Amino acid sequence: MKIISALCLGLALAAPALAQFDIETPAAAAAEPQEAFPAELMLLPQDVQDAAIAGMDATEAEVPTTLNPADAAYYRAQIAYIGQDWELARRYAETAAAGGNAEAAMLAGIIARDGLTGDPDFAAATQWFRRAAVEEAPMALYQLGLLARLGDASLGLGSPRSWFERAARGGHVNAMVAYALELKNSPVPQDALSAREWADRAAQQGSPEGMYQLAQMLDAGIGGAADSAGARTWYERAASNRHAEGAFQAAMMWANGEGGDQDDATALRWMRISAESGYAPAEGQYGLMLYQGRGGDPDHEAAAYWFEQGARGGDAESQFLYAYALARGDGVTTDLETAYGWTLMGAVDALGAPVGDPDRDRLQAGLERALPLDVQQRIQAQVAALR
Repeated sequence: MKIISALCLGLALAAPALAQFDIETPAAAAAEPQEAFPAELMLLPQDVQDAAIAGMDATEAEVPTTLNPADAAYYRAQIAYIGQDWELARRYAETAAAGGNAEAAMLAGIIARDGLTGDPDFAAATQWFRRAAVEEAPMALYQLGLLARLGDASLGLGSPRSWFERAARGGHVNAMVAYALELKNSPVPQDALSAREWADRAAQQGSPEGMYQLAQMLDAGIGGAADSAGARTWYERAASNRHAEGAFQAAMMWANGEGGDQDDATALRWMRISAESGYAPAEGQYGLMLYQGRGGDPDHEAAAYWFEQGARGGDAESQFLYAYALARGDGVTTDLETAYGWTLMGAVDALGAPVGDPDRDRLQAGLERALPLDVQQRIQAQVAALR
């Protein structure tokens, strides 16, 4: 969604520039981050952790005499893990897990899942997480839900929903969010009510993603009446907890007067927070606000910078905006060849679907009238190779 519906595209294109055409491959969509070993399961004293970071050998470390063999092996596994001696950490963790230490089974599962001693081994990770989940440990149940979501039937985990529900009911906040999303995407209408309730629980316990998902449900009227004011509040709370998409949505609501007053200065502040977090759609929209002077004086040079950041981040809207700036020489040196390349890049979104933007189409047509056919064909081939 644009902050302004269309730009004036009355381009007076100059003669073709012969500058070197330069388009970088847009950044790939980030994979869902895996959780590191939970800090609350690290049972080492701080001085031992510091020594492990400094390179203390786990095999030679002094272990408290009160620990049984399994717990002692887990103690050494933690030292090796902190010191990034993955092979030694795995051996000690598996030894401790075999001796009945559930925390060590979690550590062994994470090492297998993350491929710290070789290729990721989801089957081994599943076995270790199952062992850790014998007594309904919420963290292990949540990890099993994440593995179930991979859809690999050979793991024998079934639906992720049941794992997330068990973990959520055990108090795992990230599992509450994951369970809320499972319910949100359910074809059963009444599940939407529970989805909002679980998102609210996660939000109330300080989860930025829970705040964002709750805001989305309030905004769209999922699981109850639509509440734009409530949505804006929760987007802002998510943004205040460093949630880039939450800041973006808060900015859009302030810019468009949704859920409360319209205020460009506040919109600009939230959009900047999102853009500076590296969220590509926000980078382009922040640039557009700077270009239009919304919330401050127009700054075409800064706008062009942010258009480029969003373009290189793979956002189709930003790619069009950067192409527009290059074509006009607004805040950046005129470069019709590079403008044409970014215009072509902006023809499809990050998922490969056609954008269908009349503004982009008019810009492309104008550039094609200005550029020689052989130049167009060369740039088209370069763009095709990037996709």
